Amino acid sequence: MQTRTMSVDLGERERKEAASSRRFPVSVSSETPVQRVDWQSGGQLFDEVLSHARGAVDLSRAPLPVLESHDRSKVNVGVVRDLKLDGKRLRGELVLGQSERAKELAADIADGIVTGISVGYTISQETRDEKAKRITATRWCPYEVSIVSVPADPSVGINRSASMDEQSATTTPPTDNTTPPEVLAERERASEIHALVTRARLGADFGAQLVRDGVPLEQARARILDALVVRDQQAPTNQHTRMDYGRFDAISPGTDYGEDFRRAAVDSLLIRSGIPVARPHAGARDLSGSVYDLARLSLSRQGRTGSRFGESRGPELIKRAMVTADFPAILAGALHASVRSGYESEPASHRAWVRAVPVPDFRTQQRPILGSAPSLAQVGEHGEYTDGYFTDEMASYSVMKYGRMVAISWEALVNDNLGAFLRVQPALGQAARRAEADTVYALFALNSAAGPTMQDGTALFHANHANLATSAAFDSAQLGAGRALLRKQQALGGGYLSLVPRYLVVPSERETAAEVLLANATRRVNTEKTTPEWIASLELVVEPRLANTAVYLAAEYNQIDTAELGLLEENMNGPVVEEEAEFRKDVKQWKVRHVFGAKFLDWRGVVKMPVT
Repeated sequence: MQTRTMSVDLGERERKEAASSRRFPVSVSSETPVQRVDWQSGGQLFDEVLSHARGAVDLSRAPLPVLESHDRSKVNVGVVRDLKLDGKRLRGELVLGQSERAKELAADIADGIVTGISVGYTISQETRDEKAKRITATRWCPYEVSIVSVPADPSVGINRSASMDEQSATTTPPTDNTTPPEVLAERERASEIHALVTRARLGADFGAQLVRDGVPLEQARARILDALVVRDQQAPTNQHTRMDYGRFDAISPGTDYGEDFRRAAVDSLLIRSGIPVARPHAGARDLSGSVYDLARLSLSRQGRTGSRFGESRGPELIKRAMVTADFPAILAGALHASVRSGYESEPASHRAWVRAVPVPDFRTQQRPILGSAPSLAQVGEHGEYTDGYFTDEMASYSVMKYGRMVAISWEALVNDNLGAFLRVQPALGQAARRAEADTVYALFALNSAAGPTMQDGTALFHANHANLATSAAFDSAQLGAGRALLRKQQALGGGYLSLVPRYLVVPSERETAAEVLLANATRRVNTEKTTPEWIASLELVVEPRLANTAVYLAAEYNQIDTAELGLLEENMNGPVVEEEAEFRKDVKQWKVRHVFGAKFLDWRGVVKMPVT
């Protein structure tokens, strides 16, 4: 998110009148150029202009919260509402709240003490004029308005009226096109200091003080680094924080800014590589996604600069960045996210009807299968209550480990070919999801398609289990026979379970026929229906791994534990990526690991219906 600062300009009488209601007219933004540092072009200075043409300003987040010095760790003190475009300006009404701090600010504004505001915004579309060193934001979105101390654009601010803006425009003296070198140098110093302070999130006041005191740029860098050290020492730390690169959320109060930078960098790399990101980080668009730019930023965050290490694009820069905390984490995070994207995008029919649960380790997992409660016995007058017992059985299985090593060469990093490397990694995530499905559906083929041997020594689908229908045509009558078998299943110790069929699992060859059955069940016709309506409530699961000899009805796993997919806790959201050190070769290596196992726990929740 970027910011720009404006000043307050209000007559004394108007300020006093507005103070009692704590409502002030405000000019939020204008098309006044503001100097920025363009990191995509190697840190060059340029003028940024916010367009106020029709359709340029996205007001979807209005009303805007009012903060102090862009401090998002504290609750807002007011809002800016009734936003509207007025020529080349964005205007609204600043309303301060009932808190003591809001009342203090209202009084300071009324007394003319507080004279600056700043708008925070993001840019989604822009045009560049390289010759004029100007970038025009043709589509941008304001996120918040902050009350600050030092204004940079006196043409807009709190209590600015249209007449005042016109007066400012007519009384501004013409400028000479020839700018003295010392003025340009001072502008560059101020711009660089403000850019460094903004990236370090030390507040606009901190940067303004450095500029006012005339602190040289190198000394300013040292003071900024000292301030970061003090802030880190005062902030609470969590020594066991684990980064989850599967989700990328915008910055929130209390966020670790180091992790926030890494999240934005990971999203930037993924977008540059052509990998879809559902909710990209708000700061991702401000990063180029280039390996070299991210290396320079990682060094800069530790108080270093890439220019000290020879070429701005070269092996030495990458080598130096590898020893920072950020750069290796960004590479690993991007790899993890690309693998995860493949895992989540791969079709997985088994996840619809199989329960996925975390397991703590590789030891055999024991799953008790409780029977029904004992039936109640009649008790006569003064009679004695007899004991009743639950019956149970035990099913067990173990998880297995699957994995691969992936590596990117030193030459690929130096050539900035990380994008090509990331684009092939989703295949590893897809392979992990396919391995799960292979394991689950391979169970159906065991014992000549009778399924795995259960804890009672009998195959899963067997007449003794009352879950094997007679072979017949695939129609509503066959489904009805399967439903009856499911309904009549009894718990251990007796008692009907009254299971309801929820899933219709079919091989791909039967997909069209199944769709016709479900569609006929949903139609409302005047003539007598041949397909009962209960079939319409089934969820169709199509699986090409199944043989074209049978279809299956399965109950919801919340009704009964039928099949279970156990995953090591670290693999619940997909494969885990770990870095592997390789000293003998100039490569960066990662290990992709996925640990899981599958087991049919109970035969009562699934029925096999052979079809002709």
